[in-house]
Amino acid sequence: MADQDFFREIAKTKHPIGSTDKEVVPVPVPEIYFKETKESCGLTAPWKEKQTFEEQCDGFKKDLEAMRIKYRPFLENFLPKLPGTLRQTEIKCFEFRYLDKGEVFTERNDPDKEWEKVSVPDYRGPAEENGKWKAYYRCWFGADEIMGEGGRLPGGHRAVLAFQCVDYIARVYVNGNYVGGHEGLFAPFSFDVTDYLQEKNELVVICENDIPILGVGPVLDGDKIYAATGPGWDDPAVGWHHCPAGAGIFGKVTLECRPEIYIDDIFVRPDIDHDSAEIRLGVYNYTDEVQEGFDLSISLLPRNYEGGEIGSLKTVIAYAGPGKNEYRYFVPLKGYRLWNMETPWLYGAQVVISKDGRVVSARSGNFGMKKFVSDENSVPKGKFYLNNEPVVLRGANEMGHLQQCVMQGDFEQLIDDILIAKLCNMNYYRVTQRPVQEEIYDYFDMLGIMHQCDLPLFGFLRRPQFAEALRQTVEMEHLIRRHVSTCMVTFINEPMCIRRTEDPNDKYSKRYEAKGHRHLLRDELEAFFAAARKAVYIENPDRVIKNVEGDYDAPTAEGMPDFHSYTMWYTNHGEPIGRLMRGYLPPVKAGWMIGCGEYGAEGLDNENIIRNMYPKEWLQTDSQGRWYPDRIVGAQTHSVQGDWYQEQDNISDWVRESQIHQARATKLMTDAYRRRGDVMNQTAIHLLIDAWPSGWMKTLLDCRRQPKRAYFAYRESLVPFRVNLYTGRSYVYEDETVEVEAWLLNDTGKSQNVRIIAGAWNDGEEQPYMTFELEASSDAAAAGCAGRIPVRFLNLDAETGPRRVCVKAAVFGSDGRLINQEAIMLDVYKRIALDIKAHAVGKEAKELCSYLTGMKECAGPEADIWVSGSICQEDVDRLARHVEDGGRGILLLPEAAAACRIGNEEVRTRACGDLFFAAATEGFRKYPLSMLFNEEKGYIDATAAFTIDTGLPGEDLIYTYDKKGFNGSCGAKPHLPFVKRCTYGNGELILVSLGRSGRVGCNAGLDELLGELIGGK
Repeated sequence: MADQDFFREIAKTKHPIGSTDKEVVPVPVPEIYFKETKESCGLTAPWKEKQTFEEQCDGFKKDLEAMRIKYRPFLENFLPKLPGTLRQTEIKCFEFRYLDKGEVFTERNDPDKEWEKVSVPDYRGPAEENGKWKAYYRCWFGADEIMGEGGRLPGGHRAVLAFQCVDYIARVYVNGNYVGGHEGLFAPFSFDVTDYLQEKNELVVICENDIPILGVGPVLDGDKIYAATGPGWDDPAVGWHHCPAGAGIFGKVTLECRPEIYIDDIFVRPDIDHDSAEIRLGVYNYTDEVQEGFDLSISLLPRNYEGGEIGSLKTVIAYAGPGKNEYRYFVPLKGYRLWNMETPWLYGAQVVISKDGRVVSARSGNFGMKKFVSDENSVPKGKFYLNNEPVVLRGANEMGHLQQCVMQGDFEQLIDDILIAKLCNMNYYRVTQRPVQEEIYDYFDMLGIMHQCDLPLFGFLRRPQFAEALRQTVEMEHLIRRHVSTCMVTFINEPMCIRRTEDPNDKYSKRYEAKGHRHLLRDELEAFFAAARKAVYIENPDRVIKNVEGDYDAPTAEGMPDFHSYTMWYTNHGEPIGRLMRGYLPPVKAGWMIGCGEYGAEGLDNENIIRNMYPKEWLQTDSQGRWYPDRIVGAQTHSVQGDWYQEQDNISDWVRESQIHQARATKLMTDAYRRRGDVMNQTAIHLLIDAWPSGWMKTLLDCRRQPKRAYFAYRESLVPFRVNLYTGRSYVYEDETVEVEAWLLNDTGKSQNVRIIAGAWNDGEEQPYMTFELEASSDAAAAGCAGRIPVRFLNLDAETGPRRVCVKAAVFGSDGRLINQEAIMLDVYKRIALDIKAHAVGKEAKELCSYLTGMKECAGPEADIWVSGSICQEDVDRLARHVEDGGRGILLLPEAAAACRIGNEEVRTRACGDLFFAAATEGFRKYPLSMLFNEEKGYIDATAAFTIDTGLPGEDLIYTYDKKGFNGSCGAKPHLPFVKRCTYGNGELILVSLGRSGRVGCNAGLDELLGELIGGK
């Protein structure tokens, strides 16, 4: 190794197709202005008052009940009953115990070992560092329930032991005989156990868990193909939180009497363009011989409505070889109905195999008539079409709650969870990072919601698991291919770069040293993608594939790009929020439509969940009666909150403020993505519904399905056709004209011609003081700015404070029908004029003093205050002497890393990252300092990027919070100041590190704060 060329090693680990990603820049906003009108446009909008959160929650219950009524008919089953050729009994009661280290199978019945009685489904830990373990599931059963008279199987039948799913490795023994094994957490598998059965039988399943490939901590990893999502289990320390990698038999176990010629799979591939369908029929021959002479009958009938046959086929099966056979037939169709989200019509393929007039095997398989494609010839490539109409995917991630419904047998809750998504204007679920039980897909089909299915890989793929991952790819597609609700699959979540760079100390080089010998490099991962695509093609040529969800090592060679962004939680992740709102997107592969498969922010559980379901020790207050969310295991709020809102000290306030921020983040990010409908056609918030208390509190509803505020924000943002008002300005001046952009966001498959009317209202007044109108058009599945509303403001009285102005817009269809409306609030200020004498030092200080009109610049001795923008030590020393002698001074610190000395104390600025919020002491919270507009850049910019570090005594007036990481901070967090008022000698010195460039003069809150600091109020 010592003789190898370091740069040659770097070249060997570079991305195989290079760094071709490009940041997506905003689309130009057209120079189209709304026409100001003097009277009504002939259209009247019944302007809606914003509902309170409590009113929204009440309405949610009523709306959900209406959804139940609307979609209940689609759950009907009008298919005729088929001849019974399958008998089965479910095995639910087991005994369970963990294997001791070094224990072998022959010791399983050691009388000194204690067993726990469990019912299947069963899923459990330990996980994390202790996640590598083995356990027994043991039971006894009689075979009489599936046997015929005389205790024997009927002629031409076999006894089959079937498992819906076992996580992770299953090794199955019947009466001490090893009958087979299976690796993977989601796929069904079965074994012919006929030769092993006795009158009374022992079934033992060795369940083996492993550390996931993603790993635990810096170096520990294993071979388990598991991402970061599963059903979890009822344990507040580990099992509740973000789906730890437990294991167990969490699907059904059945003993079945199957015919030797058995229909085990029916897959209907609809072709709506040619009114036909290909039927792939899987037939398993349990004998060791070729079987011949079978008749086949296929009838395609409506399932959830009454009607006649839409297609049929009668033919002869020449022969069936031993094991699995797949036959393919093409059937013309007529009189069918398309499946979509509003009317999810379903059909049943009823298949009967007979011989000499006797039914041998019969089975029915559901299907729907749907076409979903990604057009790779479009511009950009990758536009989605559903039934030949353009479609945009809007949805949410899912992490365990649907699986828990199935495991608990609560199918009414499963129905509700799907309807809650549809009520929120979602049209798909991203079933995050794993396939799930088939009952979930069945209800997706019946209730009309699409889904994306992910292979359970996260970050990496272990080199020895390449072939196993391909095998599980086949299992994944085979499981979901018959479900009409499936729209897309992916192969890995958030792959991480493993390569050397020129800097041996950067994270990529370090990861190469730590993981390069364990996992595939990116070129090898691309080879896996290519192989996985071929594997999926063999199972289903029609499947739309997105290689990667949230590509942290982009780009992928084939298919559409996808990014994840939590920029209003993990601050600046992906793209800073101001740039995102203006239309910028993270760097992605050029020329393609783009997806964002995860975004969001944490909102704490509703208060009744916290008080009634959390462990008591989580609710304990400190000696002063204060409570902080650091007590919640796995919660991120305590560490991350300080970037976005003021710290609280009790449960009620924490819940309220965290949920308000979550709702705001949800709306701002969703609207920003929708405004980029020209290049974005898929978004999914993270997450919708929690499976457990405090499970992963980015959810919009808690585990009892109680909405948080963000649910309603998301629901409003996802209205399929709507108007959206955007401006980077929130705090404006009365002498300005502010251009508010009116965007038409069209997620429907139809283009529309519309009229938009708009107005401006002083808060509390019934009539607008300005009205506007504009005729516009909107393309299908797209977005665009219809025009700009030039809003002016009425003069404020000298003695009054800021006035709120409401800008509203309503969009009407060509038939005059009101489609949608939106309102935004602007706070209008008078410009301040300080009557004070100031001595300014440096260009920035002079410009600031000049801007704050009425300030008179004068020589130092005559000034009421010195304002300095220079950290030249000579200038700083003069400022310090002025303050020490009893004067007042302000030092505007650079928006960069810098240092100077005041007396014996160092003053230093330290980078804290771009932050869009600043906390404040009680008397200074009246100044809005979040999301400041930068006039030079044309979008919202950081409030501050550098904190003040000094030993000078004083008071932190404006500040952020010290963060110690997700597990490192407890109680009230220390403050890191942006504005510090210091006593120095006989005077007062104020240090300021807030962002000012491009922000002064267009952010009234910042201007008023600086005015107060200078004026000395």
